[in-house]
Amino acid sequence: MFDIRIEGYSVDLNPASQITLEKYNPILDFATVQGARVNSFSLPDTPLNRRVLGYFYDPQAGYTNRRYFCEKYVDSQVIEQGYVKIQQSAEGGTTLYFTQNLGEIFGDLQGLALSEIGFASLALPGAPVAAANHLADAYCFPSIENPGFYGNQAFTGVMNKYDSGTSTFAAEARVPHFFLRWVLEQFGLKTGWRFQGDFLDDQDLARLILANLYSLDGASAIFPANHLPDLTCGGLLIELRKLFNLYLDFDVRRKVADIGFVDDILVAPCLLDWTTKADPGHTKTPETVNRLELGYELDSNDALMKPIPPLMDKYITPETVANEGGSVLSIRSRLSTYLKNPVSGLAMTSQPGISPNNKDSQNKGAPKVLFWNGIVSGKPTATHTSGTRSLIWNGASNLVDAGYRRFERFKESTFRLNKVVYLTPADLATFSFRNKVHIKGVNYLVGSKKVALMKDQKVIPVEMELWRV
Repeated sequence: MFDIRIEGYSVDLNPASQITLEKYNPILDFATVQGARVNSFSLPDTPLNRRVLGYFYDPQAGYTNRRYFCEKYVDSQVIEQGYVKIQQSAEGGTTLYFTQNLGEIFGDLQGLALSEIGFASLALPGAPVAAANHLADAYCFPSIENPGFYGNQAFTGVMNKYDSGTSTFAAEARVPHFFLRWVLEQFGLKTGWRFQGDFLDDQDLARLILANLYSLDGASAIFPANHLPDLTCGGLLIELRKLFNLYLDFDVRRKVADIGFVDDILVAPCLLDWTTKADPGHTKTPETVNRLELGYELDSNDALMKPIPPLMDKYITPETVANEGGSVLSIRSRLSTYLKNPVSGLAMTSQPGISPNNKDSQNKGAPKVLFWNGIVSGKPTATHTSGTRSLIWNGASNLVDAGYRRFERFKESTFRLNKVVYLTPADLATFSFRNKVHIKGVNYLVGSKKVALMKDQKVIPVEMELWRV
């Protein structure tokens, strides 16, 4: 039996009620994270429905544009959870629409860049700690070579220059770099969301910091927004997704964002056999976008990026017999990184910083990430390498080898099958896009599924887009 519950109440349905639900696998989309798409539906005008929806049809009743928590059940199995809003109310009933839109999940902060959010100010340290703890501290002060920080003014050439003999930082060009972990935690406190997953548990990726050029010259406190990129939190997650080939999974009801790795999903065993559930007919389409182009949007203000250093250049899947004739999927992250001076071991850049003492520039530069390495050879250090990981596309321990090799092979050899699969309510309730499915000797990723939910369904036909793994 099909059942819709709004705010915990099983609402009255029209005899022929039907809801069409569509869901998409985030693995296959690098530009956004799509939530569920559900067509609008109507509830009849009954005393129960009027009460649940706050008597909205009554002209004297107000409306606060509220969202109502909605669950859809088939045979007592939860098929979908999210929120509905009222679209319109007429004499015969009320039309609602589903709002599990990932473009709205962070509420009032959804559209604000991190640099625009009023995070609480932090006390200005008289003597900054050089050996910051990446698991506990909010920020660190890595020494980074940047001779152009104050333009043509005399300068030591190093941001956060540190004297290990006296254990002190130079007074000029002090630039705190915030840990990604801390930023997500603080954003979560403001929105009620929690960020978790293998990405955040990785011992090297836990050291990621958001590099910036905003000096504390003349400051009375540290205002985090000054040191954060002009990216929304959702935008930051998508750019990290592109950099590390991440799997972003959002539980809208529990407000939990789980961040894992696509390559882990591709290598996981296939545990579902749907051979007997699948219709024998299908439409098969070759994958013609079967090569990858991976790179950054490099910072045009950094003089060291002109010309583009080979290590920082884009990576393109070589053309082989297996993929010849196909086109290229371009994946470019707005997050880049700094080169490392092989002699000093410090990260290096060449661009004006932001300071009241610097009249040359107020440009924050493109967003960048680095790994906090701690104290190295007596200097607080952050570079593009940590352990077995690197933030560059070429060379040793590169981003391609770490996150894209399996996905690259998948794109090279996959094809698409459009097929109807007959599932039970339990199948739908327990399915995750993380799961691979087996049909007649072939394993697939489910790219999307479209299902029409209605009363008295024991077996539900589901239109699926399947990709051979």
